Formats: sequence, C-alpha cells, structure tokens
Amino acid sequence: MVSTDTEPFNLDDSIESLKEAALSSEPAIAVRRLMDAIFTDPEALAAALPTFEDDDVVLYEDNTVSIWHCRFQPNQAVPPHDHQMSAVIGVYAGTEVNVFFKADSGGRIEQSGRVEMMPGNVTSIGPSAIHAVECTSAEPSCGLHVYLGRLTTVDRTLFDIKTGESMPFTQGAYQRLLERQTAS
Repeated sequence: MVSTDTEPFNLDDSIESLKEAALSSEPAIAVRRLMDAIFTDPEALAAALPTFEDDDVVLYEDNTVSIWHCRFQPNQAVPPHDHQMSAVIGVYAGTEVNVFFKADSGGRIEQSGRVEMMPGNVTSIGPSAIHAVECTSAEPSCGLHVYLGRLTTVDRTLFDIKTGESMPFTQGAYQRLLERQTAS
C-alpha cells in the first residue's frame, strides 16, 4: 500500500505492492509507477522508515525482484557497475548523483550522462546500464533501489574509473575500487 492522504506509508505493504508490480506483464512500468507514488512525499517516507544500521540493506529478494534500502555517505563514490537487469531508484534524503557510462566492444567505458537525484526524485535504468553513484550532499543520500531480478546472484561487472578496465563484480574488487575512488 502506498501512502495516501488518509493512509501513511507502510514499508511492509509497499514491499508487497512492489513484489506484485514485479510480477505484472510490464514490470518495469508497474514498478516505476509505484515508486513515483511512494516518493511523492519524501519527508513522510523518511519519517515512516525505520533507522537502518547498515548502508545497504536487502529488504526483500526473490527471482523476480530485489528491494534494497541504500544509504550513501557524504563524498562516497561507488565505482561504475552494471546490474544486468532493469532497476528503479527513488531518493528520499540527500543528493544522489548517478553517472552513466557506455562500454565499447573491449569493455572500456566512457561517460554518457548524469542524473542528479534530490528527495522525491525517481529514475529508471535499463538492464544494460552502467552507472556510478555519488553522494554530493552534506548529509547521507538515502533511497530505495528496486531491481527486477535476484541482484545478489547475477554475474555483474565492475569498472575501474581511472583505467576503464572491466572486471567481475566481487565483494573484494568492489571494496578495493570503492576505497580508491572515495579517497580521490
């Protein structure tokens, strides 16, 4: 259930609604519509959500949908990566910048676009998208990221922004690139 004038946002109900939307005949469109509705009042959404201890929290995941709460710390820069599935991202606090890239046939990347997301903004990305994420606000950027598939088990790719090199997405490679990119 999405927040309305008479009914406040409820995380469990919203997760159930997102799961149903992911099962629809046009899941990317259905999830985007629902996320647009969820993020119409980012302050109410922020007030209704619990305080999460970790920056990345998997709220729900099955073969059709992965629903994450993501918090990016100020000046944190997440290395370019892909998801191999469509995603819808909504921000309710802070500023999240998504920098998009194109990969050439050799797997090297070059920047192709940029989207700055403020509280209440929602964006959709396609299954072949490559993006990096950065928090540019003085406070953490917080949002919900909904992926149309089981994100934790798919083979993904990371990209070194300095060299353009591509590599398998492993936790070790991610941490190395995250530390190096955030330090620069």
